[in-house]
Amino acid sequence: MSKKKNRATNSNNSNNSNNNNNGKNSSSKNKTNQRGENLKEETPKEKTPKKEILKEKTLKEKTLKEKTLKEDTQKGDSRENPEENSSGWKTVFDLRRGRIVSAVVYAAVILAAMVLAVLEEGVEAQYIVLAVGFCVLAALFALMDISFGRIVSAIMGIVIPIAALVALENYTHVISDLTVMIFILNLLFFYVLYALMTFLFGSVKRGFLAATLIPMIFGLANYFVVSFRGTPIVPWDFLSVGTAVSVADNYSFTLSWKGCFSIIAFVWMILIASKSRVRFTRKAIQIPLAAVAAACMVLYVSCIQNSNVQSFFGMDTTLFTINVFYRNNGIAAAFLGNLRFLNVEEPDGYSVSAVEAIAEKYASGDDESEDGAAEDTDADGTATDAAEDTDADGTATAAAEDTDAADDTESEASGVTQYPNIIVIMNEAFSDLSVWGDFTTSEEVMPLFKSLQEEAIGGEVYVSVKGGNTANTEYEFLTGNTMGFLPAGSVPYQQYIKSETPSLASYLGSLGYSTLAIHPYNASGWDRDVVYEYFGFDDFLDKTDFENPTLMRGYISDSSAFDKIIEQYEEKDDDDRLFVFEVTMQNHSGYSKDSPGFDAYIELTDVTNKTTQVLATEKYLTLMNESDKALQALVEYFEEQDEPTVIVMFGDHQPSDYITNQIRRICGVDEPETVEEIQQGYRVPFVIWANYDLESAYYEGISVNYLSGLVLEAAGVPLTDYQTYLSELMEVLPIINANTYRDADGTFYAWDTDDTYDSILNEYQMLAYNSLVDVKHRLNWFFGLE
Repeated sequence: MSKKKNRATNSNNSNNSNNNNNGKNSSSKNKTNQRGENLKEETPKEKTPKKEILKEKTLKEKTLKEKTLKEDTQKGDSRENPEENSSGWKTVFDLRRGRIVSAVVYAAVILAAMVLAVLEEGVEAQYIVLAVGFCVLAALFALMDISFGRIVSAIMGIVIPIAALVALENYTHVISDLTVMIFILNLLFFYVLYALMTFLFGSVKRGFLAATLIPMIFGLANYFVVSFRGTPIVPWDFLSVGTAVSVADNYSFTLSWKGCFSIIAFVWMILIASKSRVRFTRKAIQIPLAAVAAACMVLYVSCIQNSNVQSFFGMDTTLFTINVFYRNNGIAAAFLGNLRFLNVEEPDGYSVSAVEAIAEKYASGDDESEDGAAEDTDADGTATDAAEDTDADGTATAAAEDTDAADDTESEASGVTQYPNIIVIMNEAFSDLSVWGDFTTSEEVMPLFKSLQEEAIGGEVYVSVKGGNTANTEYEFLTGNTMGFLPAGSVPYQQYIKSETPSLASYLGSLGYSTLAIHPYNASGWDRDVVYEYFGFDDFLDKTDFENPTLMRGYISDSSAFDKIIEQYEEKDDDDRLFVFEVTMQNHSGYSKDSPGFDAYIELTDVTNKTTQVLATEKYLTLMNESDKALQALVEYFEEQDEPTVIVMFGDHQPSDYITNQIRRICGVDEPETVEEIQQGYRVPFVIWANYDLESAYYEGISVNYLSGLVLEAAGVPLTDYQTYLSELMEVLPIINANTYRDADGTFYAWDTDDTYDSILNEYQMLAYNSLVDVKHRLNWFFGLE
């Protein structure tokens, strides 16, 4: 009875309220009586209040529409009345602020790309007209008040991923380079990517924006990386973003016309997708679809690293040159496929006992192994054999003389034989471009360096990198390992060196040397501040340790860098022996950028049309000459010193193709195609000089992993067992780098194309793996770490 009474009371109160207040409170369903009790309206039989409520609601909506239309008109909106434009297809311009800003952004991006293309390749009237046309149309289309429904959005979902694939490849390649199966393989990635982004963001508009920006930005970054160092982006490059950013301001960021139109294509994809009104508002549908798309992406990335999948689609698995690898497999598939190389694969037949068996053959004091080595490769006669080809006999003779000189400097106080000071300079981008052919300059580029090569020990080393990745040449020189057994494009400094690692520094330190690393730039570049400690360097000086140095193009000059070596030499105790390893910065790329206070004085006399590329090449040659002058001052200083000192200088790599291509054109050399031709881009010069007599020797071609052994021989310092092994290996395979290996007969081999030397290479790979990766079972005694 009480509940019925309350409902009756509530009904009467509601009716009275409706009659007295003209239905203003009829929408309220919960009331409170004077005693604070909740009263529920119950007027199921009252039709009039509902009609009044509906009428009031309609009136409010009409008033709101009128107010909105009035505000839009005051803001300059010239659109037609929405009720008269219900179809949504009339090309009416939306001039609201947001639309105008979007139109300006689209146009600005296209114009910026066009300007960069003009700076790179010059004025091309037809391209400029086309780019400007796309720019104007993009701005107008952005302002058009149109939207696309499900059918058009579905068509976009089919077409835009294809367009994105084509535009990405067009940055550095052409889509016709891909086979049908490879095209499908890459296209699958784009479909999964666009689906994933769409479901994550809950709309075609935002999802396609994100999905399109990924290949657009990645492709642009890859274009610049290829331009600067000659090779594309690989997964582990993201570990060195900090190093790249630190030198970015010294590069000129310009585009080819191909790259320009790739950007224009991406802009139009984003623009068209922005007109879609398709959204996924129901979480019950959006979340499961996003999860399915994410699972598909994980499955794709996993499968593309599988050898069976690669075989099915016909992927190129030859890592001879990573540029060709990306061209043949497509950028997306190649990049994701490279993820399988994040870890170093264990060599075939690897075991600790197998490594021990190899090492014991070269253990110091093992007479049987020495006899065997002499029978197989005449290790003691290495210099004699080399003398027949390169007059390398002087190296061994000099080593003997150096040992005598070192004996003369024995410290009576310590009773320890004092070896000569060893100064090693790995000079940034230092190379002799005459390896490509003959060309004339206004003056000789490196007169002192070439004279030292003839007077002392000189030659050419084949490195694994070109135009960048300096740290890999450091790694090969300091450890004796080769990049040939590591994933293409990998950087051991950032990927694999995580603890104490045998190196030339740690070995010389065990012999009593004070070991010092110098790099006149950021200490964190390539993680050197961490790696040098793992390598056993006692100290590391970076750019912060230079006071008022001379700068050249914003970098500390070689002259100031070499003065720091002299400073450290003068500060050491007389009884100390010093090992210095310096990596310079003066010649770092970015040659096309204007640098106040630096003018090129060496000219290419064969060229009259001084294009930007020619001027950049002349700057590079001038920098080589500056390095030569700095080396001359360093040599002249140590000529006057009593302490025996060895000075070594070699380049880490040639400059990028931007420079070498100009020299090739002058020399009339076609684009390299064969293994041997391509390796011309990986040749850099070296010299080993001492302030005491060294019989001259010239090595036509060795890889940089052997160079540290030659340095120790020239200095009269005993080799580690590993270096003894490498010395013998050099007689059989004098060149082993990331791209190729060459036998003593001069034949070049691409990796995985010939099995003639498989057993020899497998032994080397096992030793290198034990040194770098299998840290727990490393034979430290073999590598000179104990």
